Amino acid sequence: MQAIVFPQAEAMSVERVDDPPCAPDEVIVQVAQCGICGTDVHIYHNEYMSDFPLIPGHEFAGTVVEVGSAVRTIKLGDRVAVDPNLYCGACDFCRNEQANHCSNWQGIGITRGGGFAQFVAAPARACYLLPEGMSDQQASFIEPLACVVHALKRFRPAPGDSVLLFGAGPMGLLLIQALRNNGASRVVVVDKQPDRLALAQRFGAVTVQAGPDAEAALRELSPRGFPSVVDATGVPAVVEQAFAYLRPRGQYLQFGVTPNGATVRVSPYDIFHNDWTIYGSFALCYTFLPAIEMLAHGAVDVSALVSDTLPLAHFADGFHRFEAGKTLKVHVRP
Repeated sequence: MQAIVFPQAEAMSVERVDDPPCAPDEVIVQVAQCGICGTDVHIYHNEYMSDFPLIPGHEFAGTVVEVGSAVRTIKLGDRVAVDPNLYCGACDFCRNEQANHCSNWQGIGITRGGGFAQFVAAPARACYLLPEGMSDQQASFIEPLACVVHALKRFRPAPGDSVLLFGAGPMGLLLIQALRNNGASRVVVVDKQPDRLALAQRFGAVTVQAGPDAEAALRELSPRGFPSVVDATGVPAVVEQAFAYLRPRGQYLQFGVTPNGATVRVSPYDIFHNDWTIYGSFALCYTFLPAIEMLAHGAVDVSALVSDTLPLAHFADGFHRFEAGKTLKVHVRP
């Protein structure tokens, strides 16, 4: 089969590799569509938990073309989305509803072959049947939206809260819609790209252009600060300054993925004195089903979030333009 391979850090190629074998408890999925994610960029730069060589890609859906001998829940021809987070189910974290911190965690497209390939092997337990009529494009957003759902199960703005969100990339645009559906009265979004801010406005956000005038604009919108602040950029400098807009008794969510080892300066006295609550949100944790429901019933619209749909042969160009912030979501159709 054809696949994208990261043979080492900051290298990629389109290669012909062996088709994946199908274990008794697995299925083989013919990939219909797979999204490029910011995590893929971190993997490429060796800023994540992956080893090389690796076939990346963890936001994908497709059709089952082979079924392992022990599988009873999935059949040939089923259209499925695949949760790339593979949990052991036996460690203390799994048994305490914290499976995303599984001691034996593996990730499709992160620690084993992923979706930027014609075929992927996946445990049947990680496969979710797609509703009738759901498009490949929608299905490829199930994984990123499941990450948003997990974040909002941890970080819960009170009904009527104003939320300040840094970053209007694809994940930020999903967050805007989820926050508006979760009771936020107003989502204020800061980004440097006018076209992304225009999309944020389409989804009901108040927008502020990043730059020298942003601070005055944010102070005018909420002079005492915001009760909820979210970073969806993963840029350490943005994270550091985001706390300046958090009001006393406020809550902060670190949603964007920063490079592994990056640091920011936050005053512990400010955390203490302001009664701040700080949340992290790693990946997802059994949140595929609500993400599927949100997409199937129109609570989240992804139709405008894909700027490029490419074959494997054009992956490198799409990847580097995505990395440079010149696209929204880039989907690959192997």
